[in-house]
This record gives sequence, C-alpha cells and structure tokens, in this order.
Amino acid sequence: MQQIIKVVVDLPLRKLNKEFDYLLPDKFKNSIKIGQIVKVPFGRRKISAFVTQLDVKSDLEKSKLKEIDSIFYSESFFEQKLLDLFYWTAAYYHAYLAQVIKSALPPGIVDQKIKKKEVEYLKLNDQINNYKSELEKLEKRAPKQYLILNYLLEKNNQRNKLETVLAAADTSRQTVYRLIDKDLIILYNKYENRRPIINSNLKSSMNKEITISQTDAELLEQIVDFNSGKNSYLLTTKNSSKRYNFIIKLLEKLAVQQKNIILLIPEIEKDYIFLEQLANYFSDKIAFLHSQLSQAERFDQWQQIRKGEVQIVVGARSAIFAPFSSLDAVILMEENNENYKEQEHPLYHARQIAVKRLKNKKSLLILESPAPSLESKTLADKGEYQQINLAAEENKISSEIIDMKKEVERGNLGDLSSKLKAEIKNQLSAGNKVILFLNRLGMSNYIICRKCGHVLKCENCDISLNYHQQEQELRCHYCGLKKEMPQKCPDCGSAFISQAGVGTEKIIEELKKIYSAARIKRVDSDLKEKEVKKRLNDFKNNKIDILVGTSILIKKQFYEELKLIAVISADTALNSSNFRSAETNYFILKELKSLLKNTDQSKFLVQSFQPEHYSIKAALDQTDNSFYEQEGQIRKKRNYPPFCRLLNIIISSQSENKAAAESKKLSNFLDQFKAKYLEKLGEAPAPLSKIRKKYRRQIILKFSSMRNREYIIQLIEKKFIEENNDDSVEIRIDVDPYRML
Repeated sequence: MQQIIKVVVDLPLRKLNKEFDYLLPDKFKNSIKIGQIVKVPFGRRKISAFVTQLDVKSDLEKSKLKEIDSIFYSESFFEQKLLDLFYWTAAYYHAYLAQVIKSALPPGIVDQKIKKKEVEYLKLNDQINNYKSELEKLEKRAPKQYLILNYLLEKNNQRNKLETVLAAADTSRQTVYRLIDKDLIILYNKYENRRPIINSNLKSSMNKEITISQTDAELLEQIVDFNSGKNSYLLTTKNSSKRYNFIIKLLEKLAVQQKNIILLIPEIEKDYIFLEQLANYFSDKIAFLHSQLSQAERFDQWQQIRKGEVQIVVGARSAIFAPFSSLDAVILMEENNENYKEQEHPLYHARQIAVKRLKNKKSLLILESPAPSLESKTLADKGEYQQINLAAEENKISSEIIDMKKEVERGNLGDLSSKLKAEIKNQLSAGNKVILFLNRLGMSNYIICRKCGHVLKCENCDISLNYHQQEQELRCHYCGLKKEMPQKCPDCGSAFISQAGVGTEKIIEELKKIYSAARIKRVDSDLKEKEVKKRLNDFKNNKIDILVGTSILIKKQFYEELKLIAVISADTALNSSNFRSAETNYFILKELKSLLKNTDQSKFLVQSFQPEHYSIKAALDQTDNSFYEQEGQIRKKRNYPPFCRLLNIIISSQSENKAAAESKKLSNFLDQFKAKYLEKLGEAPAPLSKIRKKYRRQIILKFSSMRNREYIIQLIEKKFIEENNDDSVEIRIDVDPYRML
C-alpha cells in the first residue's frame, strides 16, 4: 500500500499556508525523510516542498491524491525537534510556515540544487608490494612519473590532493594518467566541505593567550555547572575586551563538556576580527552561518552541523535555527540589539526563539550586553534570569558632557564645541589619534531648540515629532498627530529652532578647515566593506589621525592606544522616533566609552543640547540602576513594553487611496475593542511611507495580555486577510515590533 506524506509547499500565500497530502511512490519508500526537499506537482507546475510528516492518513481519497515527483536532495535539512520549533514560530508570529522553514535553511537550496564539492585525490595501489623496483625503472625513463610516485611514498600513502601532487612534481595530468594505466596509483574523488575563510586586512594577534581574571573564572565555573538549577543568565560587562575573552573561555569550557552551543552575534560585519579569533581558536569544532558566506559554504556548514561534526555554531539572527539534534546552550551577545528582530517575513525575534528552543530541558541561556534591554532587565529583577556582572576595574577615564546650548550662547553655531576643538588639537600635538562618533539612526529628522534644548514631542506617545519639509509640518508616526512647524520654541520662545542632524561629510569639511595638516577619513555605511576594513586598518597602523564614523566604529579591536573619543551629538539617537530611543542612546554611549583604554589620560566627550538627560548621565557615570529605574517609570507611565504587549499592523498598496481606505476601515473596526481589549495609536502614515512603490500606513496596538492580543489578531486575520479578495492590498502583522518604520 502506498504511503501518504504531508508537505509544505514553497508558495507564500495565505490560502496555501497549510500542509498538503501526497502519495509516495514505492521507489522512494526507503529514502524519504522528514526535513527533505521534494518536488511535487501543484496545479500545472512542479514546485519545491518540505516534507513534514510521514505515513499519515488523509481526509481525501487516495484516488484524488497526486504522487511526489522527485526527491530534490538526498539529505534531510531538519529533524522533528526543529520542525516543532518552526510550527511554534509560525503560530506565535502569525507567519507562513513555508517562510519560516525557508528563512531558517541555507539560502538558495530551494531554488537551485547546490552540488557537493568533489575533490580529486591520489593514492598508491595497495596491490603493489614492491615500489622500490618500480621507482628504479622510472627514475631515468620517466622522471616526472618517478617524482609523483616518490612523493606519494614519502607521504606514506596519506590522502593527497591531485592538485598538490601535480604542483610538487611540476607536471600535468597526463603524467598521472600514465601511472594509472600502469596500475601503480589510483585516482579517486571525495566530497569535501567548503570551509569558509575568515579574512581580515588587520594584523590581529591570533596567537595571544586568552586570559580572564580569577573572579571571572569563578563566575565561569558557576555558569557551566548545569546541575546548579539556575541556567538562565543576564550577563553584563563594562569592558569590551573582557567580554570577548570571557565568551571564548565560556565556549571552551562548554566544548570540553561535549555541549552543543549556538553563539549569536547581531552584526557580523562589525565583528569579523572576533570571528577570526573564534575560527583560529576552535578550528574544526566550529561552524559559521551568516550572510557573508557563499550559498555553497552555508550549505556545507549546515550539513556539518546536522551530522554532529561540530560543537559550536556562530552566526547572526537566523543561526538560532542551526540544526543541532541536541542543543545545550545559546549565547546572545548584545541581546538588546534590534537586529535580532527580523524586518522581513517571517518577523521573528531570535531571543524569543532561543528562549522557546531551550524551554523544558536542562540547558544554558546567556543574554549578554553592557546595557541590557529593559525587557530582559525586568525579567531578571523578577528572578527569571540570574544577573551576573563581570569584574570591573576602577574607572579612570575622564568623561564630560558638553552643553551645546552654551556654545550657541557664545556664538559658536558649528557642530564642534570649543572644548572638543581644543582637545582634538592637544591629542594631535601629542601624536595621538582621535575618533569622532556620529550617530545616524533611522528617522532622526526631529526639531530641537538650540537655545534651551527642547525637543518637540507628541503629547500622546512621548516620542519625537518628525519634520516633513514638503508639507512644512510635524507628524507623529505612532498616532498620526499633525502640527504646524512653529516659528518659535514653545518652551522658551526662542526663534533659534531648527531641524537637527548632521552628516559625516559636513563634519569632515569643518575638521579640515581647522586641522589642515591632519589625515582625516570617514567610515560609514555608504562605504563598501572592503574600504571600511582598509580605513580601520590604516587607522590602527597610524595612517589616519582623525576617524569620523557611525556605528561601524563600535568594536574594540582597533583601538588599543586610543585616548580620545567624542560623540558629536548624543541627541540623534535620543530623539529617534522610537520609544526605545533612550535605551539605544544609553547602550551606544556605554559601548563607545568601553573602547578607550582605562587610564587617566583617556577622555570621553559627549556633546548634547540635553546634557541633563538621564540616559547620558547614567552612561557616563556608570550608574546602571538609575537609568533602568527612570526608563522603567517612563515606559510604565506611557504603557510601553515590558508593561504591555505590542502589535504593529502595516497596510500597504501601490494605490495610496486603497492603502488609506483599508487602513481606516481596519482602524474603525478596532475601535469597538478599545475599552476591553486594547489601546490604539493611529491610524497614520508609516515613518517610511513608501517602499518599493507601495504606500504604507500603520496602526499600533497595545495589549495587557498575550491572550487579548491573540484574540484580536485572529479577528483581523479572519475579517481583513482571509476574507480579503483584493490582492493589491497587503496587511502585515508584526508581533513584538522593534523598529516600527
């Protein structure tokens, strides 16, 4: 009797978001596995599908079922445990199951078959007992054949790549073929994993011994004790180099215990030196899964993990789905980083997936950050995570907040304060280098008074209003509030009110006028990765005096002897259109300060029109508790996470009128639930109001419980998505949103 299997077809359509039944031809009976990719007839075409269940009963008659066409790969890409995680992810984030599976797997494998890498090898023929006489025959008559045979004998019949042997003998394939014809050697093929090469232009000291303090070593022993009963930790670090060393030692300890570990890094391109360290330190015990690798390399790495050939997986967000048959530990570095939240379908958060994947088993979860998210800090305060801090040295760095309002009063209308200009001059005179940090985060076209520092905010949402130059108006992209652009500051009456924001090129122009002899370069996302690495390397090797850059600079490996870091404007991050802006600002300032050498000659300067802001003061004074207390009070008052459950609904269409009409229709429908189930912000144009020729509107909802949120989502899906026959309008549901752009 023919077996029936269930598959998920690779078509991201609402009506197809389910499993389909297919007959399994007898010829595939012994080779079919859960997690394989197969080709199935679907309508008039053959498409890819993922095998999810075997030997099932169908509600349909067998005569109505079609047979699968072929097995695309003999390999299985996931087991039942990982499939269960896919089911949960699709349900929690209201995503298509096919999208979840496809986003987890190595890219490209569904659309085209990635071939295994075959390598040619040479070996001696075991049937030959006396090679000495053969060598004597060849030495004069065929010297090239002699060289090959002698090379293989000297290598004691080890595995020898054909290309290596040819290079050693300085000969061609024809010579090899002649030896094969004489039955003296054998040519054979072997599959080989494409090992990613972690390259860097930087001369990093890879052989340097990794050390940690005695106090940190004791913490390490506490963490790796799986029998302690406290296996979820919130790890805070004040020093960047300590944090990397501690993570390496932690991985080493876990690997010795034969544990399987996933290490997540939010922005791989910024941490390539750390990746290089890991690759050198752990060699064949480690695999990498991230977008910097080729599709073929990721395919091979995935299969190595599936086969249990490695213990450590390092990667960005999607590496949380690494196919370990048994996962023992997950470490999230910079757990607060917004890049852990996917911005394209499926809209999952890697931290949430990690928590779910490790639930109900004896395992280790470590959330690491110098400035944890308020959500994680709140859970730690409630006892969900055990809080541990790496030992911190006494802070010797001189920190100072420069009040830019006073600069304006003195007639300085530039972007560099008198204090900063003087300090740069002193550092250059002493032969030291300088970093100037410029934050460019998301939507930062806010309005600020340069006399009193007042920032225009929405009275409903407590986030900065965005200035729209064409309409000459201010808008809140959460609730839709609109205001005319004022001529004077509503707080102090000053006419010196303007749009904030400055670019790296403008800063460099100003610097070149003042320090004409200095070598000045910029580093930002507009540059190609190769050029970024070159400039960082040049800075390290004293070929650049002043480096002006954005968040790419926030990594520790380049700045061993750096004495001055200055933040051009702390207000940019502080006034981005996001309720997490203070938390982001706090994190950035702490990270930047940690890059400096901890000596009394090091200086950290922060320019701001809001010098009294609690996030700036707490970051510079290293008073973590005061920041979380104040941030928690503000979030609680305004009902933002972790004190509510958030949902962002994006309505988009190529027709501006259709997007607006459907958005308003949905908004009106939701109004009836406001008293009992939800709080609604908007309907309003999204901050990024048009992407890829589609107009975008958004509605933000707050809930007191997951149950209420789930109930409302199901209503929206039924009435506005499943029953919607207009394919020109798309409704996107973002559970636990982060950027809301």
